[in-house]
Parts: sequence; structure tokens; C-alpha cells
Amino acid sequence: MTPRQRFDEKLNQIRSEIVRMGNLASDMASRAIEAVQTSDTTLAAAVAAQDDEVDRIEEDTIRSCVQLVMQESPVAGDLRFLTATLGIIGEIEKVADDAVKLARRASRFQGQFPGEFRAPLHEMGRDARQAFASALRLYTAYDPELAQEIIASDERVDKSYSAARQRAIELMKTSPGSTEILVRTIDSFHALEHIADRAVAIAKRMQVHYESAGDASRES
Repeated sequence: MTPRQRFDEKLNQIRSEIVRMGNLASDMASRAIEAVQTSDTTLAAAVAAQDDEVDRIEEDTIRSCVQLVMQESPVAGDLRFLTATLGIIGEIEKVADDAVKLARRASRFQGQFPGEFRAPLHEMGRDARQAFASALRLYTAYDPELAQEIIASDERVDKSYSAARQRAIELMKTSPGSTEILVRTIDSFHALEHIADRAVAIAKRMQVHYESAGDASRES
């Protein structure tokens, strides 16, 4: 096996672990949404337990990246890709944290999650998770058009969050007794907005990496 083949094999192992970490974080987000809507504290606890596995993968993968840099002394594009990878690991870990925060709200609703917000929360969660899934695909196979789509999709998620927040504020004015529940509802939408933001951050990191690689290629 040549040094290049050995390097690529190790890099592919890192990619695989990052995708696994990302899929786990996405699953956590899906289950957290369900936990909030149903006030299922058992499901919420399961989401929190999954975070331990995400943290383990994060630590192992960061260690693998550092070891690869120390052992192989990569330069130029390879080094930039590993640097981008470290940033992406951090974004995925934040998605898992957002899911845990969302799940922890399940017990606070005590079965009182407002019915009219169920469908909007589900739809916003679907959009945020789709953007995140696309960002993971972007990491394994870069596509500049997909990167732009992910970044553009954030506007739709932001509009959904703004609409839900505005509706909640309107209801607070007409039903002051529901203020506490409505504030928690807004917080739930906000957690999903953060997940979409992580997807955009990943897309932008990959854009910078591949644009830099293109610039270097043209200069040479």
C-alpha cells in the first residue's frame, strides 16, 4: 500500500465516522420532536442517553484527525480538508446538544403542547433535518449547487420560526394564562432553527474548502 493509499484509507474511515455521528444526531432530533409533542419523558431520556455515543464518536474522531496530521504531515488541500472536518465535527455535536435541549422540554409541557403548533413543528423539523442530511452528503461528495440549496433553505426555516413565534405572541395577548407554555413552544421552534443553522455552517465550511482548493489549482 502506497503512502497515498494509506492516507486515503484513514481519511475514509474518518468520513464514515462523521456520517455515523451525523445520522445519530439527526435521529436524536427526530425523537426529540416526538418527545416534546407527546410529553414522552422516557423518549426524552433516550435522546439524552444517545448524546453519550455522539460525544464518544466526537472524541475518537478528533483524535483520529490529530493523529493523521501528526503521522502523515498532510499539506495543502489535505490539511485544509482535515481542518474543515474538525469544524464540522463541532457542528454535528451542536446538533446533538440542540436535540437534547429540545427533548428536556418534554417534561415541562406535561401533555399541554399546543395542538395548532404540532404540524408546524413537525414541518420545520423535517426541513431542518433535510438540510442537515444534505450537509452530511455535501461532506462526503461536494456539490456546489447542493451547498447553495442548503444555504438558501435556511430562509424557509427562518420564516417558519418567525411565523410560529408571531402566532405564539398573539396567543399570549389573548390568553395570558398560556404564556408559560407558549414561551416553551417558541423555545422548541428555536432549537430546530439552530439545527438548520448548523447545516448552513457545514455547507459554508465546505464551500470555503473547495473554493480555496480551486484557487490553489488555478494559481499552480
